[in-house]
Amino acid sequence: MRVLYLITALSVLVGVAGVLLLTYGVWLIYQPAGFVVAGLLCLLWSWLVSKMFNPAKPDKGD
Repeated sequence: MRVLYLITALSVLVGVAGVLLLTYGVWLIYQPAGFVVAGLLCLLWSWLVSKMFNPAKPDKGD
């Protein structure tokens, strides 16, 4: 069970590192684009988290 928690924690850390590296890489190319990418990734993250906590309920059919 501890291995599952470790894998979950590592996957979150790798995801955060990937976001930071992507944003920094874009920022090195063109600074305003780095902020745009960071904002888009934040919006995507919040959308995914809201979907995770509020799954769509299937229609029962009228």
